[in-house]
Amino acid sequence: MDYTIVIMAALLLSFDFALQKKYQAVEGADLLSGLKFNAIIGLITAIIFFAFSGFKIEFSVFSATLAFFMSLCCTAYTILGFRILKAGNMAVYSIFLMSGGMLLPYLFGVFFLEEKLTYIRILGLIIILLAIIFSNKSKYSFNKSQLLLCIAIFILNGIVSIISKCHQINTTNSTVNCMTFVMYSGIWKFILSSVVLLICKKESSDFSFSSKLSILILPCSAVVSGVSYMFQLIGATNLPATVLYPLVTGGSIIFSAFSGRIFFKEKFSFWQILSILLCFAGTLLFL
Repeated sequence: MDYTIVIMAALLLSFDFALQKKYQAVEGADLLSGLKFNAIIGLITAIIFFAFSGFKIEFSVFSATLAFFMSLCCTAYTILGFRILKAGNMAVYSIFLMSGGMLLPYLFGVFFLEEKLTYIRILGLIIILLAIIFSNKSKYSFNKSQLLLCIAIFILNGIVSIISKCHQINTTNSTVNCMTFVMYSGIWKFILSSVVLLICKKESSDFSFSSKLSILILPCSAVVSGVSYMFQLIGATNLPATVLYPLVTGGSIIFSAFSGRIFFKEKFSFWQILSILLCFAGTLLFL
C-alpha cells in the first residue's frame, strides 16, 4: 500500500510539472510570474486543505516551524529556478533540482537515521542519477556563471525532503496530521511570496495575469501538488528515506516523459527513451 501511495505521488507530481510548464508558456518564467504563481498556489492550497481537514484547526509549534522553513526553501528555490529558466537552462535546472531532492535525503537517512544501506539500492541510485542526466542529454547546456544558483536549488530541494521526513518520523514533539501540515506550508508560501511581491511592487505595478487560462491552471496545480505532497508525507511515515525519495524521483521522470507526450505532443528522443528504461530499472531495485 505504501508503494502504491508513493507511485501515485510521483504520477501527480509529473502532472503538476505539466501544469507549471503550461503556466510558464502563458505567463513567462520571470521573477514576478514565479512569485505570483507561488502566492496564489499557497493561498489556494491552504484553503483546500483546510476544507479537507473538516475545517478543523490543529496547532503545533513544531509543525508550524518546520512548515515555515520548508516553505522558505520552496519559495527560494522557485525564485532561483525561475532565474535559471529565464536564461533557458531547463536541463541544468531539472538535473540539480531532482538530484538534490533525491540524494541529500538518501544520505541523511543513511548517516542520521541509521537506515539500511545495500549494494542493490546504491546501484539503483546511480542508475536513476544517470537517467536524470540522460533525460536532458539532447538539450544539455551548462552556464558556469549559474553554478551557484544550481548548487543552491540542489541543496534547498534536498532540505525540503529532509524536513518532510523529519516531521513525519518525529516522536518527541507534538505534530499535526498530513493535511494540516500541507495547509501550514500553503499559508507560509502565500505569506513569504506576498512579502517579496510587495517589495517588487516598487519596480512593477502589473500583478495581473495575461490569460484566463492561468486562473484555471492555478487551482488545478494547487490540488495536484498538495495531494502529491500529502502522499509523500504518508509514505515518509512508513518508508525509509533511502527508498521513498529515489522512488518519487524515478517515478516522476517516467511519468513526466509520458505527460509531455500526452499534453504537449513531445516526441521521445533516443536519450529520453534510454532515461525512461534506466529509471524503470533503477526504481525496481528499491521495491
